[in-house]
Amino acid sequence: MKEIVKQIMETETEVREAVENARAEAQKIVRDAEAQAKDVVDKGRHGAVQESLELVEKYRREAEEERRRQIDAVKGGSEELLASKAARIDAAALKALDIVKGT
Repeated sequence: MKEIVKQIMETETEVREAVENARAEAQKIVRDAEAQAKDVVDKGRHGAVQESLELVEKYRREAEEERRRQIDAVKGGSEELLASKAARIDAAALKALDIVKGT
């Protein structure tokens, strides 16, 4: 009978140790999973920030190019306007000069 009680107690001890080992392993798995999840989130966040910065830079370059195109169009338009109106400007200047001279 003592032998059976001893075996039962040894079995209970082994079971208790197995349960504790399983709990420790489960906690380690949970900690590892949480660390991996944090890494994934951090990498995703970093990727999103990097992509946002690249988009901002792309749109800044596009806006700068559009500004240059509009400035060039206005400059080109001013020269064309002056050239097309040169005769009228000259005539108006001559009339102003005649008025000043009194003729």
